[in-house]
Amino acid sequence: MAELTSKQNNYRVLMLLLFWLFLIAGLTFYIVPNHIISVFNAVSEKIGYFQSIPPNMEKFYLDLAVAFMACVTAIAYLISKDVLKNLNLTPVLIVGKTTSSLISLLSFILYQKALLYLSNFVIDGSIVLIVLAFYLPLKKEQHT
Repeated sequence: MAELTSKQNNYRVLMLLLFWLFLIAGLTFYIVPNHIISVFNAVSEKIGYFQSIPPNMEKFYLDLAVAFMACVTAIAYLISKDVLKNLNLTPVLIVGKTTSSLISLLSFILYQKALLYLSNFVIDGSIVLIVLAFYLPLKKEQHT
């Protein structure tokens, strides 16, 4: 791999961090999905504003969520292994996380004022903003 600039190396580290975060989140979603819901429901109850979400009884949407997490995990891993070659995968990661964030916001607004929906909007939206903050200067650096 070619010598990386400081910005490229920082982006590589960010992608490696996201790889581990996405991997852990995806495994957690699959292994203890109802525990996550229970924790958010307990916090919601203490706050008093948010509505509880019933436990997930069927696994179809869980399977889709884990598959999505596997995709973003793989993307982050590939970018971290070769930033220069795989930088073009970043827009795919951004589209996935932006969609996840906005769908959660819509669910919060249209269906249920659940802390879990609002939290996913904030978390995935923050990931998008952080990735963009690292990615856009790299793209600009490549074109100069």
